[in-house]
Amino acid sequence: MKHPVTAGVVGLALAALLVGCTPSAGDGRPGAAPTTPVATEVAASPEPTPIRTPTTRPASIPTDCTDLVAPEVYAATMRDTPLNDPAFFGQPMGQVTPAAPAEDADPRGVVAAADQLRCGWRDIRADTTGLFVDVGTVDPATAEAYVAWLAEPREATTPSWLDGVAYACAPAHGGTQCQYTTTHPMYGTEMADTVLVRDGVVVTVTQSNYPTDDLMGAVVTRLWG
Repeated sequence: MKHPVTAGVVGLALAALLVGCTPSAGDGRPGAAPTTPVATEVAASPEPTPIRTPTTRPASIPTDCTDLVAPEVYAATMRDTPLNDPAFFGQPMGQVTPAAPAEDADPRGVVAAADQLRCGWRDIRADTTGLFVDVGTVDPATAEAYVAWLAEPREATTPSWLDGVAYACAPAHGGTQCQYTTTHPMYGTEMADTVLVRDGVVVTVTQSNYPTDDLMGAVVTRLWG
């Protein structure tokens, strides 16, 4: 089978809270000075605390699939599964150059054309087992439209198991994550397609009979730190 090439942004705000209190009564002795609890002492400076606007570090997309996650994650997840075997993949893999999408491309095709890294772990002797990760960048309008398109059911026009299905989308990993899971009709194994859209970067993790432990989180840590 061919590797289905596929593919969200939460802002953080900080506020400063200044707490004051009035002096308490003394200890009851004549002439005793009022005391002020240290935990609620008013700051000496009259100037308000400035509110800092958080900044997001741009994503750093690796140029090699073996650098997509931390070494220990790679060893535990990808193990010795063949990477980008040309005997299975009929398209360029690894670091690729984005290209213009076909005129009739749907949103998935538009995002696929923007890929900068394509990775596939697949043993050609396996019937269905495989793991695939694609990373690319798109403009804000395309990113927003892609999330909406994934969440909307459509009529399938191809045999692809991802054609026409509606993804469940929610905020995650600093962006919007959309996921669709199903069971292989012949083997009964789980198949999942997970798409994260964040800051114009689209990360797609497709797995068939290939369970992982928060692989998307590991990829996010590698891209954004």
